[in-house]
Amino acid sequence: MPSSEAVRGWPRLVASVADVVVVTAVQDMHAAISDGVYRWVGPLGRPIQRRTDAAADHSYRAVRVVVRGIGEVAAAAAEPFVHGDAIPSPGARKARAIAQGVVPQDLLARAPELDLDLAIRRDGLEVPLSEPGLAAAYPDATGRLTVFVHGLVDTEDVWTERREGEVSLPEQARLAGTTPVLVRYGTGRAIARSGADLAHALEALVMGWPEPVTHLTLVGHSMGGLVIRAAGITAGRDGHTWPGRLSDVLYLATPHLGSWLEKAANLSSWTLRRTPRTAPIGSLIDSRSRGIKDLRFGALVEEAWTDQELDGLLTGRTPELLPWDDRVGHHLVVGRLRTGRNHLLNGLFGDALVRQGSAAGSGRWRRIPGAGRSEVVELPLHHTRLARAPAVAEVLVRVLEPQGRA
Repeated sequence: MPSSEAVRGWPRLVASVADVVVVTAVQDMHAAISDGVYRWVGPLGRPIQRRTDAAADHSYRAVRVVVRGIGEVAAAAAEPFVHGDAIPSPGARKARAIAQGVVPQDLLARAPELDLDLAIRRDGLEVPLSEPGLAAAYPDATGRLTVFVHGLVDTEDVWTERREGEVSLPEQARLAGTTPVLVRYGTGRAIARSGADLAHALEALVMGWPEPVTHLTLVGHSMGGLVIRAAGITAGRDGHTWPGRLSDVLYLATPHLGSWLEKAANLSSWTLRRTPRTAPIGSLIDSRSRGIKDLRFGALVEEAWTDQELDGLLTGRTPELLPWDDRVGHHLVVGRLRTGRNHLLNGLFGDALVRQGSAAGSGRWRRIPGAGRSEVVELPLHHTRLARAPAVAEVLVRVLEPQGRA
């Protein structure tokens, strides 16, 4: 069941996307076709073109007004059918996460009810990062924490929803003697911003935890691994204490060097924008979120885009890659589509979304410097399965068990 705020937000978001993205693309395509037709007619057709273009612009403005009005009317009409602020179902949470992860922030601002601030969650509820709030939410707290950070267009449910043959990594962490803590955040925001939010949340978590924190382990799936690395940058800059408790980080299919899929989307949109008739399609592709664009080269800092056009050809690559923190154990879990490591599909697509070199932080042309205490574990598993795979659970338990003997 969606909350009353979400019920108000969905019609507004749909109307905003229809207004700014869909209607704009149709209008631009109309203008491109019209200009091409009248170019063949020659100078005599220009007066007629000006009149038809003016009429078309008037019609599109009217359509925009109607679309926005429908969104507001639907938001007002739907609210009475929802009473209270019930915990949304996993399906409702997933739908909201997809919207927040894909839609640009300027459009999402028109439906602020659907935005997602980074928060610690337990049983779907936000946990106050205060001593009383944490003590109430975690009566079984131990001094060893394992924090899970999900990936793009996901929620904390990715760790607990299981199919046959899958396991819950948080449950495995609990059985290993640690307290699992789940994070939810809006994946459409810049990775640097989400990393800063995570850093501050971890600091509040460690300072307010019911027990003295002796060990901290972080687990990030896909984008979540980049958010963890970005959090380390903020922690170092702001003098946080939580990195002193951090012993290990597990990166599950994290695109440290970027995702081939986002590179392909960028190349496609840039190419389409080269000609007037296909430019509207290119602009439509470009209307994806900043978080997705940060996946192009695994951007961890805002400086990755300094003096670079966000939708320029293969922009967003920093001159130097940030090195591994040599005080921490880094465990890079790499997936692949086919069992055979050298299979052609593995080389082309990796685990479907992230290639092997990117997930291992070591590509043909770029490599994250330093090694420290690091390992690469390759598994013949699809990208999404890594968050619930028994083989990954074995890696996690192996990492956590030595802490108990320390």
